[in-house]
Amino acid sequence: MRSEHVNDSGDTAEATVVARELGKTYRLGELVRLERTLKRVLGRAGAVETFEALHEVTFATYPGECFGIVGTNGSGKSTVMQVLAGITAPTTGSMTVRGSVLPLLAVGAGFHGELTGRENSFLYGTILGLQRKVINQRLDAIAEFAELERHFDTPVKRYSSGMSSRLCFAIAMLFPADIYCFDEVLAVVDGEFRDRCLNEIRSLSSGGSTVFFVSHDLTQVTALCDRVMWLDHGRIREVGPGPQVVERYAEELTRREFADSTV
Repeated sequence: MRSEHVNDSGDTAEATVVARELGKTYRLGELVRLERTLKRVLGRAGAVETFEALHEVTFATYPGECFGIVGTNGSGKSTVMQVLAGITAPTTGSMTVRGSVLPLLAVGAGFHGELTGRENSFLYGTILGLQRKVINQRLDAIAEFAELERHFDTPVKRYSSGMSSRLCFAIAMLFPADIYCFDEVLAVVDGEFRDRCLNEIRSLSSGGSTVFFVSHDLTQVTALCDRVMWLDHGRIREVGPGPQVVERYAEELTRREFADSTV
């Protein structure tokens, strides 16, 4: 277990993901109004307001590790996951990813509502670059894991949020990858299926894959994660053993709630 930040002299030869001074800045409202767009074209636009979602975030993860990320809304958790998944590019710094990535960043993300569960599973596998033979071999197991055998050939637009979430997890569990990303995707599944998913996530990391796990459920984070990174306003507050970081983060939340209640 590695609990320290990566630095220039750190050993990252075996790392699956290495982020170095990662930064992401968004321009707020840059193209909201035609008037502003025309001013920019004519060179008469004023300064553009920006939002720094990440600032000099540096860490590394390793095979067989479950790496948790905690922080309040807007702290940068999802931005890290989006950079890792290749959805957005960093503004500064770098992220090196060694291996295939399977991202589950939102319930039903990437599903086409008019396609069936079977067709969406096949499409997802194709996007991941899997061979047709591999995908076909996994389809029945996906339907069984998601408990959707009777509904696997129904368009997903008729699925409940729980059904979509179960299908998401079944695809993640049964399609191979080196790095798995779970971002708040257990919130809408029932207790029994949630426990199954947690056990399967443990199996992924014990089998040698790297797992990124983002959740507001600190009990889940503590139970699953070897190490945890605490983000606050886009900056790292702490990286270390899961239980210790979660405990300090929970104490900070309690202090903030108490301060807000006394205002």
